[in-house]
Amino acid sequence: MYWLYAASLLSALTFFVHVLGGGKSAARPLLDSELENEVKYTNYYCWHIVTIVIGAMAICFFLSASSTASIDLAVLSSALALAFAIWSGALTILKRQSVLALPQWILFLPIAIMGFLGVS
Repeated sequence: MYWLYAASLLSALTFFVHVLGGGKSAARPLLDSELENEVKYTNYYCWHIVTIVIGAMAICFFLSASSTASIDLAVLSSALALAFAIWSGALTILKRQSVLALPQWILFLPIAIMGFLGVS
């Protein structure tokens, strides 16, 4: 149960890092770019989908920690966090970036670990 509360807290912190830091370093430059509107706003829409998913993960982990009736929410959220971490790592390798150029894995891997520890 404590692992799930920890995963919830880390997801909430990741949500705020995404909104505050990502808004400044990713969303704002995207909106200020010369990309065509369809490309620009599709990417901006996807950025907000990520915002919603991270917020939902925080809520799902919290609900799972509060009630064993919703443990499936923690399993799903843990799997999502792991998938996000894996994709971040794969993209880093595929695009030959430094591990800190695409640091999303640093946030999502601990969430996945705490989540899976909480449901085991």
